[in-house]
Amino acid sequence: MFALALLWAAWCGLHSLLLERRLRAFLERLTHLSIPQYRLAYSVFSLVSIYPVLKYSSYLGAIFPVWWPGVWVGLQLIIWAAAIGLLMWASWDFSQGGFDLAGMKAAFDKTPEHHRLITGGAYAHMRHPMHVAAFLVVWCRALHGWPDVIISLILSLYIALGTWHEEARLRHQFGDQYREYARRVGLIPSFK
Repeated sequence: MFALALLWAAWCGLHSLLLERRLRAFLERLTHLSIPQYRLAYSVFSLVSIYPVLKYSSYLGAIFPVWWPGVWVGLQLIIWAAAIGLLMWASWDFSQGGFDLAGMKAAFDKTPEHHRLITGGAYAHMRHPMHVAAFLVVWCRALHGWPDVIISLILSLYIALGTWHEEARLRHQFGDQYREYARRVGLIPSFK
């Protein structure tokens, strides 16, 4: 169990570290990648590097099967559909703010990105809808013993720390505009 927890914590730590502002700038200079190209390389690296973590987790009996038993699978499918819908809705809103999440478009387009604070759509109901969707997926899968619980706890901590970091970054980037938005909109869904 300790090796599994360590492996997931290491992946989450590396995943976050590669986005740390100073290290990221250093790696962009070292590799001669533009900011969007680095984002694309980061996305590809994230997908490739998670494979051994998932493989080892699967070997220990975690991650798969993912379905809740019996009649509960219907509820699980509804929650997952809601999470995927929320993720797609937030991704669409995010892209309207000038952000290219994976870096695919921007890596090959020389037009500079222009970012603005997104406060409409899913972001009118919660400040971090993608994080809420990820949290739903993490906990709305079958938990078959301690390996699955450990993975869910580590990923929940990772999402919470990511939300905290994102809050600080957005306050720094958008200043009073973000503070006003944060006063109006909660971290968790609030449909008015």
